[in-house]
Amino acid sequence: MPMEPTVIHHPPRAFHSTLSRLLEIESECPECPEGQPGLSSRCPDCGSVMVYRGIGRLGSGTRVYYYECVHSHREVHSVSIVIAE
Repeated sequence: MPMEPTVIHHPPRAFHSTLSRLLEIESECPECPEGQPGLSSRCPDCGSVMVYRGIGRLGSGTRVYYYECVHSHREVHSVSIVIAE
């Protein structure tokens, strides 16, 4: 039986403090890690599919898949999903 992934919701922040500051066309935005279509995330605020930004590390050193949803230049929501080792 597969375990539910651990999802961490981060507080919203301004666009200038996001990982990627490129404008992307919707069709170009990745929704999940390559080869893992079941590992997408929905925005906790608006319910849209979030953009997958890559693998990151939390302050504790835990590796995570990182997602963002841009609402405006002042409000970017982000979620991390812990990578099961």
